[in-house]
Amino acid sequence: MSNVTFALITPSYAPDFQRCKLLCWSIKQFISSPVRHYIIVDQKDLNLFQQLSDSNVTILTKEKVLPLWIKRVPIPFLHKKNIWLSLKGYRSGNWLLRGWLIQQIVKLAAAYYVEEEVLVFVDSDVAFIDFFDLCTLINNEGRVRLFRVEHSTNMDKGVARKWKDAAKKLLNLPPENCYHDFYVSQIVTWRRSNLIKLYRLIEDNFQQNWLEVISGLKDISEYVLYGIFASYIMRENSGHYDDHLQPICWCYWEDSPMSDDELGQFFQKAKSSGHKAVMISAKSSIDLSVEQFKDYLDLVQSL
Repeated sequence: MSNVTFALITPSYAPDFQRCKLLCWSIKQFISSPVRHYIIVDQKDLNLFQQLSDSNVTILTKEKVLPLWIKRVPIPFLHKKNIWLSLKGYRSGNWLLRGWLIQQIVKLAAAYYVEEEVLVFVDSDVAFIDFFDLCTLINNEGRVRLFRVEHSTNMDKGVARKWKDAAKKLLNLPPENCYHDFYVSQIVTWRRSNLIKLYRLIEDNFQQNWLEVISGLKDISEYVLYGIFASYIMRENSGHYDDHLQPICWCYWEDSPMSDDELGQFFQKAKSSGHKAVMISAKSSIDLSVEQFKDYLDLVQSL
């Protein structure tokens, strides 16, 4: 276990800068040992995020991570809507790529820009609230935690069903099998070595570069794709163990903001239930400064 290397990976953008700043502060405050943190942003946001760069924080741009044939749309209206252009869209008819799909591709391409073996995806609206040893994500057999809810009803609802179907097609899995397991969460862990094997499998199945295949899709979840690959292709050779009960991140998903009292109760519940981090959705319009965040942590400590 002592030889295992970790990387934190956070895609972000300018509207989430203060949240990402808080995340970086909390990592320095609560992660038990220094760890490399990769933050991936739009080129136009690079100067803003360079403020967060230090010996352990590397700022990368999507433009550098993505292949040359995926570019920002030069049309101002579409540019503002975060639409990208695939110059290889002639293969699939999918010329215009939504920013949401680009976000999935940036995570799936992590093996290109990260050398560490254990990839820990941490969104910019997450912040740690207690000391957290990343080694607790690895069990005594050296296996890395994989968030997996078996036979979840989520996988048969709406867009989640499309994610599952897309993953089955990419992995050439039998359509008659249901694969009901759910893999979407906060602070998700992958293995880099598995990710490289995933690339190769997709390329073998389609005789085409995996990035070209992915960019031709309309609906995909990077977490569902990797999770089904690890569970049903790699199986006991995945180097993972299944878990969804370990308390790690306490989440607030609502679009509406919380009052001061509600925020206090939120932090208290997170702390009392043993969670190491919180996620307050950016859609809630709650934008806490480091000082405000510390105040809520002090309040919880005093109870």
